[in-house]
Amino acid sequence: MMSVIQEKYNHLNICALKITKMKYFNEIYAAVLALVTVMGWALNSVVGMIVMMLIAAIALILTKDLKYVIPQCIYFIFIFSEGFASDSFPIPIIVIASIFAIIILFFSFRGGIQLKKMKSLIGLAGLAFTTIIPIIWCKVPKGNEVFYFLFFANLGYLLLYIIMTNGIKENGMDLLAVSMSFLTIILACECALKVYELKDTVNNILDLWYFLGWGFCNEAGIMICVAIPFVFYILGKQEKLTGMIYQNSKIIIGIIGILLTTSRGSYIFGLLEIVVLYVALMFISKRARLYQNAFLVYALTIIILILCMKPIITRELEKIMELVFKNGLDDNGRKEVWEAAVRLWRGNTVHTIFGPGIVCAIGEQETAFGVQVGPIVFHSTFFETLINGGVIGAGFLLVHFIQKYWNLKRYDTYLLAVLGTGYLFVDLYGMIDNTYHMYYYMLPLMVIMGTIDAGIFAKKELSSLDNKTL
Repeated sequence: MMSVIQEKYNHLNICALKITKMKYFNEIYAAVLALVTVMGWALNSVVGMIVMMLIAAIALILTKDLKYVIPQCIYFIFIFSEGFASDSFPIPIIVIASIFAIIILFFSFRGGIQLKKMKSLIGLAGLAFTTIIPIIWCKVPKGNEVFYFLFFANLGYLLLYIIMTNGIKENGMDLLAVSMSFLTIILACECALKVYELKDTVNNILDLWYFLGWGFCNEAGIMICVAIPFVFYILGKQEKLTGMIYQNSKIIIGIIGILLTTSRGSYIFGLLEIVVLYVALMFISKRARLYQNAFLVYALTIIILILCMKPIITRELEKIMELVFKNGLDDNGRKEVWEAAVRLWRGNTVHTIFGPGIVCAIGEQETAFGVQVGPIVFHSTFFETLINGGVIGAGFLLVHFIQKYWNLKRYDTYLLAVLGTGYLFVDLYGMIDNTYHMYYYMLPLMVIMGTIDAGIFAKKELSSLDNKTL
């Protein structure tokens, strides 16, 4: 009986793997999951998460490879549309995420833990453990004990990285790139739906400042900046004009999404990132001549549209400049927050070396549930890291950055050129806004880094096999 079941399972496994090798599988698979994400966010987050988890479970059972849950792991958090209360655990998401994690764990470590695959372990482990140390002296106000959970957030991100790196058996870079390209569309759609919902509450939609449940609109802008370089990664590999047009449509949707976030940081860093990547691909794309011709037509079309619609475009640009940059390039109180971070960090020798702790400063802040008490966020990767882990934490952050960029080079120079550009702009953006230590950024980042590191190992193994064959 068992042999019959095993035979049937092996047959299903072979059939499933054949399907995954089909030409447009990655695009269709990621598109379906992107649709589930947007529908779940718009209609019912819990149902959307359950559907996502079921698809992941089926994919794992049939393929035995975490490569095929890359999109689920990235999209999971962006289904949540109801917001998080700052004084309690989001029970539904924790329960579903825990079940999801158990399923993934079962398939990740069947072959044991492979340390040699984890090229980014030192930096991430350092960030995780330096965040935990201040729990010894950092006291959480009575009634807010839930905040103790935050000390272990970076440890959770580290575990996700370890799980993904060990569980991905094949090179998952192509599926990762496609999944991130659809994250651009997911975020743009969520912003568009929320703006449409709130459009009658303001005279101009650029006046809107809104919540998406999992985060603020400016945080959606940050994540679009994270996702768009992956579209360029795919674009530069296209050999046909139709493929280039298709990938450009994703970029256009991403640009619309950035505009809808009404975030100055996203406007500056996101649009600069896009311009640099468009120019870079003129020299490094697979079909450079075809890309250059397509880019020329693309640029001329935009110029003609601008000339034909000059009054309208001029008016809208003036509105953007007035409404979004109406206060110039003021820091929106960041200077005061950064000065507070420095005072806390320099409070005593222990705080300077190890950090005062992630919840050392509690204040009122806006959330999807209104104004609530919560840990103050210092709007900077550097200052947030000093608070979390002091000088030692900042040292491990530097190690992490070195490993993050170096591993792009170890994968290949093309990935370094494209994704390295994206990393650079987002990391610069993170110095003045919330990226590192924020769940919406860290969860996708761990999947990205885990996939890249597993890809480095898979390419090395394939190269060794080829050499043995020769």
